[in-house]
Amino acid sequence: METVKQIKILKITDNVPEEMLDSIVVEKPINIFVNFEFYAALMCSPSELEELAVGFLFSEGVISSAGDIKSIGEKYGDRVCVVLNHEFSKDSLSVRARSTGCGNGSIHLNALENRSFTPVEDGAGFKAESIAGSMKEFNQMSGVFRETGGVHSCAICSDGGIEYFSEDIGRHNALDKIIGKAVLKGIDLKKRIIMTTGRISSDIVVKAAGAGVPMVVSHSAPTDLALEIAEAANITVLGFVRGKRMNVYSCRQRIII
Repeated sequence: METVKQIKILKITDNVPEEMLDSIVVEKPINIFVNFEFYAALMCSPSELEELAVGFLFSEGVISSAGDIKSIGEKYGDRVCVVLNHEFSKDSLSVRARSTGCGNGSIHLNALENRSFTPVEDGAGFKAESIAGSMKEFNQMSGVFRETGGVHSCAICSDGGIEYFSEDIGRHNALDKIIGKAVLKGIDLKKRIIMTTGRISSDIVVKAAGAGVPMVVSHSAPTDLALEIAEAANITVLGFVRGKRMNVYSCRQRIII
């Protein structure tokens, strides 16, 4: 499916009108089915849909690894069907809240209220110089953003640079896509960094905590709730990573100068 299309617009510059073509992002609803039962609908950019479904279900706690998946496939252009190796019933009792990102994501309020996050291991350390270099590379990767200005991006990095990159109309969708890629490839996320565009909000850190990722990095700012969760989950948060400077907001022990 196409992720960008062109439409006719009227552009006005210095009060002078001009008819022209403009590129805009495509937004589609995608329905996720688990064991042939409807699970969730996501508004997203229609690309890397299997990875999106896997990352979303991993973040939801439905699966813990690629080994839980018997089969996965896109059908009818608007749904992804995931068949598991085990029985599954949707938890209808869990209290959820809409996330701050676009795309109708949600997070568990129980985890937020109780700060009941398993602390991420301390083992991984990352060089400040490598993080800055990866951010520079990251900022140059999104061709769709340069064309439309309408998407967010996420990446998974190691000290050696960017390993996986995805983009979507929603930050949490982009994050689920790269998590899905890592899960399908069997990558150890406990030794990786999540890099994201835009603010670092609570839903981003909750997903990082669920995946066991030790560090979240952005060229923008975090929210106070995101930092509270990061401290509870032992996650390092870096904001305003631009050029040779960065702000370390939590768990600074992983930064190697």
